[in-house]
Amino acid sequence: MAACYNACRNPDRRQRRYGAYPQGKPSVTLLSEIERRLHLRNPIVRFCAIFFSCIVVSIGLYLALRHNSILDPFLNFNARLATGLWNLFGNSAHADGAITASDKFNFEVTAECTSIVPTAILLSAVLAWPSTRREKLIGIGAGTVALFVINQIRILTLFYVGTSFPDLLDIAHYVVWQGLIVLIALGLWLFWAEKMVHSSPRTSRTQKPQTQ
Repeated sequence: MAACYNACRNPDRRQRRYGAYPQGKPSVTLLSEIERRLHLRNPIVRFCAIFFSCIVVSIGLYLALRHNSILDPFLNFNARLATGLWNLFGNSAHADGAITASDKFNFEVTAECTSIVPTAILLSAVLAWPSTRREKLIGIGAGTVALFVINQIRILTLFYVGTSFPDLLDIAHYVVWQGLIVLIALGLWLFWAEKMVHSSPRTSRTQKPQTQ
């Protein structure tokens, strides 16, 4: 009788505990619950959350590594490349480590003078934007190369300003170029999001047909 009573009692307890769910309590993953509570299913909120999270991580890595010797090969490469390009225009300069020097002006390439920061901004925006893995790889790869090339133009123009107009070097360096290269990074992201993502076949296939 006790066994029969327990067998009859358990379904009632199960129903009282889980309500109207015949298969028991519905499984809710921790990630989906966090997304619901933080409204991460909203595309705008989700983009901002991923973007600013990537920015915070990038800032932390940048502050930890900008004075570290691990960046020396990259800084030296930027200085040598800029020196070679500068000499192509009939000038005379030489590179000593991360320093590009001439008879009139010496310029040291630091972490702030490279494309690291704008690339981190572009990378954060691309990772946060809803797109396929292939589209993200294209955006990150092409954007990184483009920002590196643009940053070489930046170094050359600063070297020219420092040689010919030394009084304007601080304005060109801190006011003009630092803001401009960030705007260029955002512009590259907008171009990628518009041309590479919105025009992809995946997007056109997922659009619902219009009803008459």
